[in-house]
Amino acid sequence: FSQTLHVPITITMMKSVFFLVALLAVSASAFAPAFLGGREANTVCFAKHVNNKAAKWAQDKRPRKSRPSDINRKPVVYELTSITKPSEYTISEAPAESVAKEE
Repeated sequence: FSQTLHVPITITMMKSVFFLVALLAVSASAFAPAFLGGREANTVCFAKHVNNKAAKWAQDKRPRKSRPSDINRKPVVYELTSITKPSEYTISEAPAESVAKEE
């Protein structure tokens, strides 16, 4: 008689333990990171490679010197005598004046 009662108690206990483990697994999965296709879903960037920044992209897109006339071109020499400085850029011997307002 004791063996027949022991079997239903064990099955009921196993069901309750299985239910508690399943409940614990479901509630713990809320705090675990999600996986999509074998990769972590919380990574910052899914890009295969880094994109070029604006200056690098512009340098790659600039025209190339492919013709001999472009390759062998001399730089333009500007005459400095044609440039005249404004009068406010000349150094004078007078003492410096204060720009702040005096009260």
